[in-house]
Amino acid sequence: MRIDRFAALTATAVFAFPAVALAQDASGIPAIITTGSGMLALVIAVVLLLEMLTLRKLAQGAAIADNITYAILGVICLAASVLAGWISRYVPRGFTAEEARLGADMLSIVAMVLFGIYFFRVRRAMSRFLGRLTGEEQDLISVLEPDADLPSREGGAGV
Repeated sequence: MRIDRFAALTATAVFAFPAVALAQDASGIPAIITTGSGMLALVIAVVLLLEMLTLRKLAQGAAIADNITYAILGVICLAASVLAGWISRYVPRGFTAEEARLGADMLSIVAMVLFGIYFFRVRRAMSRFLGRLTGEEQDLISVLEPDADLPSREGGAGV
């Protein structure tokens, strides 16, 4: 496992385990933890949005750039879900905690649908692209990919 993947896994575990331990009773969670986790989610959403917009600009005209709008909207819905969860805490009149939680859950569902549409459309475009390639072009792509298993030629000798 590469060091950057290991570092990401370790950071995720460090942030996830205390949250699970404290999430056992909703009344026992300090406000600083819920606010901090929400702030972290918003910062990650902003970084992700910037990366997506950069990718969209870089791949302008390609299938991924046309479809990335769905992923961008999905991230916006996830960020709005965090903000909707805060409504009952910072706007106590007019909203109950259950209504805020329902709004946050509905925004999360919309985000998942948008991500599903994005991945479906990109997969479909990639399948069409790969289906049009000839065998020689597919061999060239496998040679250009550093970790690809090279296909063996008929007659026993490998490439």
